[in-house]
Formats: sequence, C-alpha cells, structure tokens
Amino acid sequence: MTLVQDEDDAWVATIDALPGCNARGSTPDEAVEQVAGAVVAALEAAEREGKEVPEPKTTQSHSGRLLLRMPQSLHAELARAAERERVSLNQFITDALSGSLGWRSPDRDRDENVGDGTRAAPVGRFESRNATAPSTDSRSRLPTAVFVANGIIVALAAVVAIVVLIVALR
Repeated sequence: MTLVQDEDDAWVATIDALPGCNARGSTPDEAVEQVAGAVVAALEAAEREGKEVPEPKTTQSHSGRLLLRMPQSLHAELARAAERERVSLNQFITDALSGSLGWRSPDRDRDENVGDGTRAAPVGRFESRNATAPSTDSRSRLPTAVFVANGIIVALAAVVAIVVLIVALR
C-alpha cells in the first residue's frame, strides 16, 4: 500500500498490486479503512469476471547500498552542498532523495531537535509528498540574515546622512 497526501490535503491509499484500487480519506486512517473496502470489492469483481488476482508481492530485502554513476560536475556540486550543510555526502544525497519522494529517514528525524528541547518523533514512510528535506531550514536563514544586514546598513547610512546635513547647515 502507498499512502500519500494530495494537493487538496486529502489522503490517498493505493494498493500497488491491484491497479486502480485506491481510496481517499480526510485522514490517513480513514483512507486506509476505505481502501480495505475497495480491496474487497476489487477481489469480488475479479472473481465474478474470472480475472486472475495477482499474488501479494513478497518483501524484498534491499541492502541499502547503491552504486551510482553520475557526472563529475554533479558529484562536485553535491559534495559542496553537503559540506555547506555540514553532513556527509551520503547523508545529503539520502536526504535529497527521501525529500523528493516525501519520505524521511526515521534515523535522521530521531536526531533532529524540535526547537523546544525535545526530540522529533520519527516520521514513517507514509508522509505527505509536500514534506521538505531538513536542509531547507538552514538555506532559508541566509536570505533573512542578508536582508536584516542590508536594513542595518541602510539605517546607518541614513543616520550618517542626517548628521552630515545638520553639520552642513550650521
């Protein structure tokens, strides 16, 4: 089963082994309950029509290791980005890939602080596709800092201009 949140904030549960078998709900639990009924209906329809029902897929064991070829320039850019984020290249690529799928690594979430001193609860596979990767926060702080610094410089320039004008008028 795949569970995602769509652009209308509704949850959609899809049974991967049964094409077209999906259901919507306002909560993840509701979508899962609805899709259970859809599975029963799909199996009954397949039996009535004499169609073969695919066997459930067995859970494959994946090692978590992946050999990937990429252009040297992309490798270099990823390494620079990982260095800016102060994480390993492996962690940076894992975060980027999981963020693009709307899936976050429970190990990564466990290490993040919520902000009030508590730890974030692990987020499972069934998270909204609109989720952002953890690195987005640190990138969004830079423009804010630059904007604040620019405001301070403009304010100081205004004060200096007023002082020069007062001195010139005396």
